[in-house]
Parts: sequence; structure tokens; C-alpha cells
Amino acid sequence: MDYLYYLIAFFAVINVIVFVHELGHYLAAKRVGVQITTFSIGMGPEIFGFNDKNGTRWRFSLLPIGGYVMMLGDADASSTTVDTEALKELSEEEKQKSIICKSNWEKILISFGGPFFNYLYAFVVLFIMGISFGVPNQCAPIISEVLKDAPAATAGFVAGDKIISLDGKKVEKFRDVLGTIANSDKSEFTFEIDRNGQLTTIVVAPKITEKKKLIGGVRKTKIIGIKCEKPVFERISVFQSLKNATKECISLTQEMFFMLSRLFSGKKSLDDFGGVVHMASVAGDMAKTGNFAVLIFFTVTLSLNLGFINLFPMPVLDGGRIFICFIEQITKRKLNEKFLEYIMIVCALLLILLMSATTINDILRIEAVDKFVSKVLE
Repeated sequence: MDYLYYLIAFFAVINVIVFVHELGHYLAAKRVGVQITTFSIGMGPEIFGFNDKNGTRWRFSLLPIGGYVMMLGDADASSTTVDTEALKELSEEEKQKSIICKSNWEKILISFGGPFFNYLYAFVVLFIMGISFGVPNQCAPIISEVLKDAPAATAGFVAGDKIISLDGKKVEKFRDVLGTIANSDKSEFTFEIDRNGQLTTIVVAPKITEKKKLIGGVRKTKIIGIKCEKPVFERISVFQSLKNATKECISLTQEMFFMLSRLFSGKKSLDDFGGVVHMASVAGDMAKTGNFAVLIFFTVTLSLNLGFINLFPMPVLDGGRIFICFIEQITKRKLNEKFLEYIMIVCALLLILLMSATTINDILRIEAVDKFVSKVLE
């Protein structure tokens, strides 16, 4: 039954943010006069659908993950190739409604529409949630529990301690503490805490656990042994909600940029990133709590992730198409189609490898699988 929760919650969350993304492309394309031939929710064979008055086929497909918008002139659902044969059969008036006949600036608008709508969705949801259900207080940096025999207990932390700063940097949220420790190479951390109105300094060395990876190397995890209370939702004013929505969108984008910069610099590995299995697990756990607001906030995070990643300058992503249009606009000439095709194939393979690696990581994190792998590698 748990797996059913995970699957239903995962597919619901994924399809919401993908629909938002594709809706951005759809509206941007309509704005510049491009004919949309297909709007698919899901991938694979069509289960059912209908045609609207503008000739767009709205379809629901067999695989309930992902989706796409196909425009007149597209040869495939990814909009990476042009259907030159089909274009030859169109009248001049019809050709003006195809994506191929649009200017570079109009193509950039269409490509940017998807990521923009992902960010717009996140902003609007955060704003509405703030004035209706409230926003999570993100766990104030107050320790609710110190685990027995953990480094924090040995160092002298007690429940009720409020963390003021960590290594001289002011702490506003409890997750800042966990993030700083996880992303630092230091062996000791200096905490300034407020204990019943008295400022105290505590130095703690995290415990490092190591597990062998299936494909060489060791996965290290740092443990301090402190917990905070579960976040509660607090309703805020309209102005505060606007401010909070803006702040959260910026903050989450900065976190994503920081994590990726550490990945490319070698300070993080792919083991620290989750894939579809991890997303399904998180979505399922949130759905099981019955707290619908928490699940909605999860869609906000995923929507920002989808929008952010799609802006990368890789040809198979929206950012890549934007980059190509900029190059063509500056040089006043089309890039070689064969060259672009090879680049797209390479980028597509890289994305498939990345997704495969993160999915394998997710599977290895499942407790039963982790125990089996640990015994094999002993």
C-alpha cells in the first residue's frame, strides 16, 4: 500500500509541474502566432484526447510522466528538429504559423516561456499559501532534542539551546546548520548559542560514518545529533507573502546554483543528488501525512528545479535553444544542422547517464538494498 501512495503522489506532483512548464511554452507560442498541433499530458501512446477549435490536439498519454507541446514545423516532441518535408506541403500563410518561420527573438520567448512559468507557478503558490494556509516557519534554530551519545551531547548541547551563529556566520533557520555542516570540509565547528539568555560557545566535531559504494569509493555522512521541532504553518499578510514568495524563489535558486557549483568543482559527488525514486519517496511520505499544504510546497521546490535546470545552455534544454538563437542572431546565419544534431545526441546521452546515476543512487539508499550491498562489499 505504501508504494501506491508513492506512485500516485509522484505522478500527481510531476504532472502538475510538467503541465505548468509546457503551458508556458504553449502560451508563449500562441502569443507570437505559432500553431500548436499537440499538447500531450504524459508520454507514449494516446489514451484519449480531443481537438480544440484552433486545431490543437489535447491528449492524455499512457505513461503518466512528463509531457510536451508540438508546434507546426516540429519533427519531434522535443522541438529539436524541423519537419522539412511537411513544411513543403504548407501554403505560405500556413508556413507563417510554423516555428521555423519565426524570428530568433520569438523563438527565445517560446523557449523561455516554460522555465518562466515554473518560476511564476512557484511564486504564485507561495503567495497564495502565505495568505491562506500560511508558510512553514522553517524550524527556528532551536534544538528540541539532542541524541544520546552523539557528538552534540558530548560537546554539551542541551534541548532548548538556540543557535545564534555557526563559525561566526549568523544562523536564521535550522536547515542552515545542517547545510553548512554537510557542505563543509572542516572537522570542527564553533557554535554560539543562547541558553536561557546567556551566550555560550560550543565546539563540536561531527561523527563521520562511511559506507562503501557499489562502484568504488566511500560515501561519507556527517552526524552532529541535534533535532528541531517540526515546522508549523503561520499565516502572514499580503505584503509579507509577496516578500516571502520572492525571497524563497531567490533562496532556492541560490541553493541549486551552489550545489551544482560544488558538483562541478568536485566538492560534491552524484551520490549527494536524488533522482525519480527519491522524488517518489518524498512525495509519498508527504502524501501519507495527510498535510496537503506540505505536498504543495514540494511541488514548488520541484517546479523551481525544473525551471532552473531547463535554463542550462544545453541544446536539448530550453536554455540551449535560447543560446543557439542568440548565436544565430549575432552571426546572422544558421548553425550547421548536422553539427547541432550531433551535439544534441551527446547532450541527450549525458542527461540519460545523469538520470541513470541518480536513480541508481536512490535505489542503493533503500534500506533493504543498502543492507544487501553492505554485506556484499564487506
